[in-house]
Amino acid sequence: MVTVLYVNDREVRTRAPAGTTVLDVLREELDLTATKPGCRTGDCGACTVLVGSRAADDQQPVYELHNSCLTTLAMVQGCHVVTAEGLVGESLGPVQTALLDDGGVQCGYCTPGVVVALTWAMLSGTDPQRAVAGNLCRCTGYGGIRRACDRLPRRIPLETLLPQPVLAVAVALPALEPQSLDAGRGWVAGATDEIPEHRHVIAAHRRPTLLARVPQLRRIEDYGGGIELGSAVTIAEVQRSELIASRWPRLADHLELFGSPAVRAAGTVGGNLVHASPTADLAPPLLAMAARVVIVGVDGQREIALEHFFRDYHHVALRRGEMVLAVRIPDPVPGARLHLEKVAKRRLDDIATVSLAVVLQGSDPVAEIRIAAGGVAAFPLLLPATADTLRGRRIDVAAIREAMAVLAEEISPIDDVRGSKIYKRTLLGHLLVAALADGDADLAAEVIASAGSLP
Repeated sequence: MVTVLYVNDREVRTRAPAGTTVLDVLREELDLTATKPGCRTGDCGACTVLVGSRAADDQQPVYELHNSCLTTLAMVQGCHVVTAEGLVGESLGPVQTALLDDGGVQCGYCTPGVVVALTWAMLSGTDPQRAVAGNLCRCTGYGGIRRACDRLPRRIPLETLLPQPVLAVAVALPALEPQSLDAGRGWVAGATDEIPEHRHVIAAHRRPTLLARVPQLRRIEDYGGGIELGSAVTIAEVQRSELIASRWPRLADHLELFGSPAVRAAGTVGGNLVHASPTADLAPPLLAMAARVVIVGVDGQREIALEHFFRDYHHVALRRGEMVLAVRIPDPVPGARLHLEKVAKRRLDDIATVSLAVVLQGSDPVAEIRIAAGGVAAFPLLLPATADTLRGRRIDVAAIREAMAVLAEEISPIDDVRGSKIYKRTLLGHLLVAALADGDADLAAEVIASAGSLP
């Protein structure tokens, strides 16, 4: 089967398996070696490319960052892939000039990915330093890269950034054809977890149904009483949604800690939940916000609370032939506060060690509260017993200490590379104190000072 895509200034037709990564096609078949292999897990950014696609009602394509090591040929069928080579015109562009002038180039291995990421920043109007959050420099040349970021303009039109031959392809790019669900072909969403863990299985895929191209799975809508997120909505789309910002403004900022810009452009709401990782970044906020999962299958449609969706480590309540159709988030009650915390070895572009989400209404007394955590059990966990100790009470030292004691019994962390179970239990307790104290430093200090007497 032939895959047709557009790479820089030309149309490409390849018979490579649809599950082959774009990185391998670029380097081995097209000899475009500026795109570098590094971690092959979406962590380093050395393989970053731009992927442009155009919907039928768009005048020009929209470009997103993608890790080509996590992007398969099937995902870019009909799309425009722009590599670092495709950004080279008759003279240096603003990104290359800034990196050279400010000492942002050392060994050069990471540089092509940085150039692509910063080009995307100017196309999308993203803060340049946020755009390169997923690009790791082996030479630790971050000072020069930061200086280059500071002098770049915040937004430049497509026709200014792309050389004329590449721009001609962008202008003529055909619109993508939507797909419909077809259970016989297999389903693929962003695959940002699936490819690193099951690379050889993905590579053998023929032509799966791409959930990102199923319109009914890409909607963010008001359903009357809340927001419905299609399961193939990307994390980046959640961040950009004005509807979500109007109801849950804290969520968009918190999602900056979800992977890298390239991962957020591909990773989906449904995929993050179905993977059921103990440290899934989206799960604790959605648990705290009382989200429900809409499931569709051969027996029809059903809806369950998210806390009943997770069953065990990487195991969820989907039956054979079922898939997640959408996630529903009820609107917050007036005065409700959403508190989110994530602690990892690196602040950006890393897996959580421990995360916490709290939705709290009132504090004197607490009218309602939901508490959820990640990294402290076999799957993301709602903590109803801890919440019960606080509901109807005034937030004071005694109430917080009792909640910390119950919390320590309600979770079951393990020792792993991200920390010991003792560290995780203690850390989550301190995050809970911060959430409940809500900026009252004296209250937090008093609780922590007296915590030595806790069992």
